[in-house]
Amino acid sequence: MSETFSVIIGIVATIWEAIASSALFSVLVIFLAIYSLVIIADLVLLLILRDIPSDMKKTLYGGNRPAISPSKFAKRWEAIFQRVSSKNPSQYKVAILEADALAQEILLGLGYEGENMKERLDSVQPGHIASLPELMAGHAVRNRIIQEANFSLSKEEAKLFLEGYRKFFIELELL
Repeated sequence: MSETFSVIIGIVATIWEAIASSALFSVLVIFLAIYSLVIIADLVLLLILRDIPSDMKKTLYGGNRPAISPSKFAKRWEAIFQRVSSKNPSQYKVAILEADALAQEILLGLGYEGENMKERLDSVQPGHIASLPELMAGHAVRNRIIQEANFSLSKEEAKLFLEGYRKFFIELELL
């Protein structure tokens, strides 16, 4: 059995020496090396053109995520929430307006289409945003602030609606 194995190894070695020393084999090796380099370059270019960061966000989170750092976002949110600490009721309204504008900016960054916030909220598919009812309620208050000159908002109501926006931002892991 070991003689048979030795004979087979000898035959394979002889064939390999004959192939490796031929000019055709050398040309084939060079061609395959160049071809491999071209394929690797094509793959790199395709990955660059494909917008991998966006695809990774979709894969990891099930959708796009806005391109804002949580630290910058937290500063903006803190500035909005500080308005409720004021004793001036008009600051409560401004806080709601700013929170709604920030939510609208985030929805736009998520890829929700529409000319205004209402259309963007309507384009959200069921189950995509768990805090959608709170966003809609906050946006309804924002519309009343804009449309009704005598609309009044207490500090507690403002905090309640801001908590709805906060829930949305926490859901997106921005806070």
